[in-house]
Amino acid sequence: MEERWKKIWENLRPQISDLAQKAGEVAKKAGDTISDMAKTLGKESAKFAKIGKLKAEIVSLELNRNDIFRKLGERLYDLHKKGEEVKEDKFEDLLKEIEKIESTIIEKQKEIKKIAEEEKLEPEDVEKIPTLEDEEKKD
Repeated sequence: MEERWKKIWENLRPQISDLAQKAGEVAKKAGDTISDMAKTLGKESAKFAKIGKLKAEIVSLELNRNDIFRKLGERLYDLHKKGEEVKEDKFEDLLKEIEKIESTIIEKQKEIKKIAEEEKLEPEDVEKIPTLEDEEKKD
């Protein structure tokens, strides 16, 4: 009887070894695939985070611009109230700040558009990406 088991074992051993080797190869391929997927997701997440960061920077710039608009209005009203002549040179510093901010906003919007085009995102998809400020408020 023992001889019979030895013979069965001798016949099965190469098949079991081959099966174990194939299982190892499948596990390695699965691991490689999961690793590739994780790398891809990491890259995608980084790009979405970049868009969120740019959107947050735009919101901040828009708030700064609105503050300068408020200052511009206050300055105009103060001149009017004092009966002084309204001349452009009295507003030049604020107007230059506004132009600089608007230029920066345009550059950031172009960066978002470039990333969106690279990732084949539709404008509505970009709109759905929250600003980093929005995400930080949730935590």
